[in-house]
Amino acid sequence: MGKYREINVTDNPTKRAILEFLSDRGMSYLGDIVRNLSLSYSKGIKCINEMKEEGLIDNSINPPKYDLVQKD
Repeated sequence: MGKYREINVTDNPTKRAILEFLSDRGMSYLGDIVRNLSLSYSKGIKCINEMKEEGLIDNSINPPKYDLVQKD
């Protein structure tokens, strides 16, 4: 994850799993993220929204796909 913002999510395994998933797969739909990580929709969207607010991920198009935020 060298070109992406350095973060500490070690205290949240779900967020870490989402970041690893996006790092491996690239931009993805929420349904793909929760399905592949065996998360409930509510847990997935909660973490996704928190990560968006923290500036870790971003989304584009409708329905949204999510991706890691790159360092400047």
